[in-house]
Amino acid sequence: MELEEWIRSIKKIFGVVEVPEEKKVTIGIFYLTREVDMWWNTVKDKLTEFELTWSKFLGELRANFNPITIQRQKEKEFLKLRMT
Repeated sequence: MELEEWIRSIKKIFGVVEVPEEKKVTIGIFYLTREVDMWWNTVKDKLTEFELTWSKFLGELRANFNPITIQRQKEKEFLKLRMT
């Protein structure tokens, strides 16, 4: 949940400040903290070897900090709420 809150917050900032697409990764990285910042320091060379887009960056974050089992559980909860 913290990751998704961070993503929503940073997207708000990007919208208000009108951050161009090509600057989003660089600026987003600046706002990383704690274990996510440590993760970035270990994978940045591998991930920046090729062009890293904001979309790819978010995909990597979610893959590492929002395991698929939690995603599926949240999807089920959402669908269940939607049906009621």
